[in-house]
Amino acid sequence: MQLRLHERLQSLKMVASLATFLKNPGSLNSIFAVSNSIKDGPLGEQTVRHLLSNPQFKALVDEGWRPDPIDLQKLQMLPEGSLGRCYANQLISLGITPDTLIDPSPVTNANEFVIHRLKETHDIVHVLTGFGIDGISEIGLQGFNLAQNRSPLAVMLIFGSMLSSLQDDAPLEPLLRALAHGFQMGLDAELVVSRKLEEGWERPLKEWREQLKLPLDTED
Repeated sequence: MQLRLHERLQSLKMVASLATFLKNPGSLNSIFAVSNSIKDGPLGEQTVRHLLSNPQFKALVDEGWRPDPIDLQKLQMLPEGSLGRCYANQLISLGITPDTLIDPSPVTNANEFVIHRLKETHDIVHVLTGFGIDGISEIGLQGFNLAQNRSPLAVMLIFGSMLSSLQDDAPLEPLLRALAHGFQMGLDAELVVSRKLEEGWERPLKEWREQLKLPLDTED
């Protein structure tokens, strides 16, 4: 009985957070609210199991590896076309600081590692995949995340964006094309979040894409 009550409360949190996202789909806070409503439930646990089935990702967890703090000014001094410089340029252009994206709370188990890793790599994956920050591109990225990470957050954001398009009487075709493109890209690529991306800031973006089996002709 108590378990059923917990599941119902979890479902209510998911619905409430999705409603907040629909009101302001471009807000990082609304996205994080959706993520927080999922992380402690069975869908979040499913993501953890899926990622731990990847040997490289499991090795990161077993090692307890964590990236060094990010200094955007230093990253901007890296060679043009490097992962770090492209990442820094994107965040600075958006007025986003690493403090917004990095969770300072400690990592003590696999579940917490997954939560941290998906959040801190979100904008790195944006750069690697070439998906922009507009609404349609974000859905393409969520398609990628769904294929790569079995992410329930991606499912909710995809659903929310499509429902929002229907409410606005906007065309669905661009969203669906972006979703299909991102999902296929995710299927074809190596598991991006299993790599120590932050230890290779200075490497050319093209080199990272080749290694991860990502398209080389994406827009940077």
